[in-house]
Amino acid sequence: MASKLLSCVFGPVTIPQRYIMIGMIQLAMVNAYHLRVVLNIAITEIIGPRNHTGAVDACPNYVYEALEIKGGTYEWPVWIESFILYSFYIGNSISHIPGGWLADKFGAKHVMGTCILVSSILNLLYPLAISKGGYTAAIVLRTFVGLFQGPLHPTITTFIQCWVPIKERALLVSIAFGGSTLGAVTGNVFSGMIIKRTRSWPMAFYICGIFGMVWYSFYIFMVYSKPSTHPFITEEELQMLDEQVENRKSFKVPWVKILRSSPVWALVAGQFVHSYIFFTVMTDLPKYLKEILKVNVENNGIATALPFLALWISQILFAYFADYIVNKNIISVLRARKLFTAFSAVVPASVLVLVVYIGCNRTLVITLYTMALFLVGPFFSGMKVNLNDVTIHYGGTIAAIVSCIASTTGVWGPLIVGFLTPNSSLGEWQKVFLIMLGVAILLSIFYCVFASAERQKWDYLDDEIDEN
Repeated sequence: MASKLLSCVFGPVTIPQRYIMIGMIQLAMVNAYHLRVVLNIAITEIIGPRNHTGAVDACPNYVYEALEIKGGTYEWPVWIESFILYSFYIGNSISHIPGGWLADKFGAKHVMGTCILVSSILNLLYPLAISKGGYTAAIVLRTFVGLFQGPLHPTITTFIQCWVPIKERALLVSIAFGGSTLGAVTGNVFSGMIIKRTRSWPMAFYICGIFGMVWYSFYIFMVYSKPSTHPFITEEELQMLDEQVENRKSFKVPWVKILRSSPVWALVAGQFVHSYIFFTVMTDLPKYLKEILKVNVENNGIATALPFLALWISQILFAYFADYIVNKNIISVLRARKLFTAFSAVVPASVLVLVVYIGCNRTLVITLYTMALFLVGPFFSGMKVNLNDVTIHYGGTIAAIVSCIASTTGVWGPLIVGFLTPNSSLGEWQKVFLIMLGVAILLSIFYCVFASAERQKWDYLDDEIDEN
């Protein structure tokens, strides 16, 4: 049997195009998070050491290993550092809804491709922007990177609606969104290693930008918005998807009904808690490791990556488990969604509270962070899949609304950390994690009360109602 590369036919082996699409989406998120987290590590070297007025050294037995770094070191105050980091989420929150609408209306392919391509170009320009425009340029460019990455999560939901049968949904959704976790792992590790080995923080931005552009050069030929538009899909797979994936039609978004829907606000609550934990750890863990435990830039990148590696493994394991217990009718779909979502919020937040009680034991602190994010894994088989339970037509739009609101945690989460930790003491960090635990408990209760696993009435179009 002949091999056809673009059709993914290799003799007797044929790789389904939906798996190729999921793989490319995962790589899209890997690159997106490279472009996002590189600054979290690089900023520990971009900004020089500070003297905290009235501060008490939380761990005096450690000494920070400063490096002579190419690219310049800047004496920016702590509020500027926080503003640079959370400016990403200002831009990010603006573009969720228009990006999700565009993906639902016109197809997801070019929305996602444009997001990664432009983000990569902006990353390549970032060191030059800082050298010429200082922190003002850093904030503006970071905002635009966030703006172009905002549509990514809603766009994935649109791809899932068009390509993934319900029996494979938990696993393939976890793999697709797992790219964000995997990207946090590789982005943190490689950023720290590149900066340490080259003694240049700009080099980390250049390499991440180039990787994103290489991904785009493959993506544009390998991924298509719908199975029916894919020129290389086999007839067997196309027929199977036509039978098992409900066809989406042209539509007018029922905005009022969606915004008045309790299950939609349950989705918001579930995503909000996850984003609060995820973004706070991703953005502020390097800060904690540097200022409290005096971890150098390379080890900081590795230590920051370990929890996200655990999360990536966890979400795949729990996805298999979720598909198994639901398909075997051991537990209902709704109970699985509620159990996995609540567990992935309250239990990790409880573990993070313990971090400050460990004190200055680096190994135990990193172990607890790793354990906490491992226990976040069930979220992707809970709320993240739940969105596709309630709609087949408006997944990108609703995901955009949910992600738009939840992404604000990337703004006020670091603000809370900056406001509560002016002196970088363990007592100050304790308040940060206790607030997180309180939010996790309250919003998990809200999710469990109002979540639904049924397709909502507003999702049915007029012709579907007539047929029924």
